[in-house]
Amino acid sequence: MTAAGILAGCRHVLLDFDGPVCAVFGGLPDRVVADELRGFLDGELPGSVAQSRDPFDVLKHAAEQDDQPALVEGKLRELEVRAIASAPATPGVEALLRTLREREQRVFIVSNNSQAAVLAYLDMYEMRPLVEGISAREGADPALLKPHPFLLNQALTAMEARLGDTVMIGDSLTDVFAAQAVGIPVIAYANKRGKRELLEAHQPTAVIEHMSELRS
Repeated sequence: MTAAGILAGCRHVLLDFDGPVCAVFGGLPDRVVADELRGFLDGELPGSVAQSRDPFDVLKHAAEQDDQPALVEGKLRELEVRAIASAPATPGVEALLRTLREREQRVFIVSNNSQAAVLAYLDMYEMRPLVEGISAREGADPALLKPHPFLLNQALTAMEARLGDTVMIGDSLTDVFAAQAVGIPVIAYANKRGKRELLEAHQPTAVIEHMSELRS
């Protein structure tokens, strides 16, 4: 079955944010954000953390070392909201959301980014009416973020959704792993060169390269 066919057969849609909706750090680079977060940590950092361009690696280290994780998470949230102002929209996502609304399919955004950032973006583009709810980062514990299924289960509970009537759309392995842990089909969005092969190696239900494929 095509990705569009899988989506059409589900009443409930869990949609990742960074990638499928917008490129959160497309304007304010993730490396800049990670560098700023590192400034709040004490002591010498492991090479993997000191060199990482991923802000979530810094947050994870802060939590593991009990090194002001709430402060680091709060700063990350602030920087995410700032980044939203220059975050490029994903081509085709607004049209997809409007199509899902017309079909009376319910959309819940499930994101490791902060709820504040997701709301800021939806409000900036007046897209909040197209989304039923948000299950996103609200605390400083990265252990509850994807690939852990916590955020997906939180969304499913809020929607009172059945597993057999729900699909996940995401662009990362963490989305694939979280959906597989919950037991729902997952459509992987391969939005960069080489990503299709990486995602397909972990057997998502389907793979797309453009959001418009979900409306065909």
